Amino acid sequence: LILSQIGTLVGFLLLFAAHFLVPVNQAAAIFLLYFSRVLDGISGGNISIASAYIADITTPENRAKGMGVIGAAFGIGFVFGPFIGGVVGKHLGLHYVPLTAALFSAAALTLTIFTLPESHRPGEATPEGLRRYNAATIFHALVRPVIGMLILMSFVNGFAFAGMEQTFSLLIQQRAYPAQTAANPVEAAKIASGACGYLFGGIGIIIALVQGGLIGRLTKAFGEAALAIVGPLIIAAGLFIVGSAGIWLPVWTAFILGSACLALGSSLFTPSVQSLVSRHASNAEQGEVLGAFQGMASFARGAGPLLAGALFAYVWVNTKFQGSAPYYVSAALCILVSLWALTMRSRIKPPVIQPAPAANMEPSPDKQTPA
Repeated sequence: LILSQIGTLVGFLLLFAAHFLVPVNQAAAIFLLYFSRVLDGISGGNISIASAYIADITTPENRAKGMGVIGAAFGIGFVFGPFIGGVVGKHLGLHYVPLTAALFSAAALTLTIFTLPESHRPGEATPEGLRRYNAATIFHALVRPVIGMLILMSFVNGFAFAGMEQTFSLLIQQRAYPAQTAANPVEAAKIASGACGYLFGGIGIIIALVQGGLIGRLTKAFGEAALAIVGPLIIAAGLFIVGSAGIWLPVWTAFILGSACLALGSSLFTPSVQSLVSRHASNAEQGEVLGAFQGMASFARGAGPLLAGALFAYVWVNTKFQGSAPYYVSAALCILVSLWALTMRSRIKPPVIQPAPAANMEPSPDKQTPA
């Protein structure tokens, strides 16, 4: 965690520094921008490590609730992070946003160093079957019949969701501020950035409420498999509604209602699938499978915007549907994930843990212990 957070901190500082290279050498500035993201990606194992940490300190029955705690923390971050980023970008300039993020990263690093105890205590027995990391580690999880299928479901869902995240501000600028965009695109981008921050803040509040307080009760009532089916459907509805802003629905009604659906669906799907992955894995491979889970999620966050950006820029250009294509395509992908989970429901249900027999229990007549 410490090493990964150091990489994140340095990456944000380099991203901030890239702005000041623009007047001197624009090519160097662009290189430094990409290098800062690559560095953060190389060192970006903190989410999977945190998930494995939660798996270490929770029982299988409370695994979804534990993963929900991480989700709730991210939800709270979504409340304040985009809001602060939007305000900073609007009033100080967009290049100060990564510097602000670096300050929060430094705070997280300090808390990790001085307050977080090691989950594996000295003297504790090391679980059997641990594998040393190598480049093929992720495939050990992907080839597993159930775990691999759950990871791929999460990848497709994350691929669709990431496309929305990276184009939302552009869609807001296009649909809500067309006049300002025509007059002054830079100023319109700042206004849209602030509005996007408020919407993501609302998304974060819903995520924090659901994953922080409701996900444990919902999984006990309906089970993780059922939530993994329903979640993508709600996300699909949210994507369709957002993409229809200004077409079939009033702009801000669509943005607010769609954002609420996106937050609710994501709050149900992500911790449920993460819990299922963890519960189908042994204690010795929690870090490995959750690392593969987060690795594929990161891949989805990288690949999703590539498709979404192309769809946003080149599909339905100069029509009233311009900008809607990534949202409609992503909604269709989420529906496929839901149908996929529905057909595999019996297989992805968490394994039943048999209670250990009581010490004084007599052997059953048909299973006598041989002399």
